[in-house]
Amino acid sequence: MIATAVATDVRRRLGQPAAVAGVLLAGCVVLRVVDPAGGPTICPFKAWTGLDCPGCGATRAAHQLLNGHLGAALGLNAVFVLALPLVIGWLALWFVRAAGASTLRPPVPSPAVLRVAIAVLIVFGVVRNLPIAPFSSLGTGT
Repeated sequence: MIATAVATDVRRRLGQPAAVAGVLLAGCVVLRVVDPAGGPTICPFKAWTGLDCPGCGATRAAHQLLNGHLGAALGLNAVFVLALPLVIGWLALWFVRAAGASTLRPPVPSPAVLRVAIAVLIVFGVVRNLPIAPFSSLGTGT
């Protein structure tokens, strides 16, 4: 009876992280095979203004990373590529903690850290649209 309760508890705790991991894995499988370059823009900001938002190029950068092209991925969206290890580490901690294998908690960013992250994204969004070198190289080129 206790073993059944423990197994049920573990399944319940792993539900959300497993669902997120499954969706991310499915997305990675699709992005590994399907090249999003050359398709229509899916960014409303880019469609309306013609400018790159801070997230523009992230899907194509993910495709390049999944195919082993780090340089091309950095050229499409450097902030996405540099932030990815942090996000993956946070998700891994969440999953391991939910499985009960660790007492480490995924860090919760403080308001100050969130403000800095938002400021970095805003600055990146502005700088990558400047038509002068070296800043113009941060844009997606599309």
